[in-house]
Amino acid sequence: MDEQYITIKELAKQCNIDNLTTDEESYLDTLLEVSTLTVENKIQQKLSDLATANSDVLPAPLRQAVLLIAANLYANREPVAYGVPQRVPYTLDYLIGPYIKYI
Repeated sequence: MDEQYITIKELAKQCNIDNLTTDEESYLDTLLEVSTLTVENKIQQKLSDLATANSDVLPAPLRQAVLLIAANLYANREPVAYGVPQRVPYTLDYLIGPYIKYI
């Protein structure tokens, strides 16, 4: 991945992690990469195309979408949920919907 728009410290704050270990930093770095690629795949364009002129600031909804995905992957490390999972209104789809590039 070329650019990283969100720092590990920002993701740690989103995940409520107070004391980062080296292993957790490495894991969070992987989650940021996966989350960034996931958003890019969903909107069918590179985030670098949407970053502002100084190349390191994304639109706030896309930043939050990357954080939401990464924090969810951190909190839910298994592909199974016990209970009745439901979508939270006005979250991921709502944040990235306006940025989807239809070919």
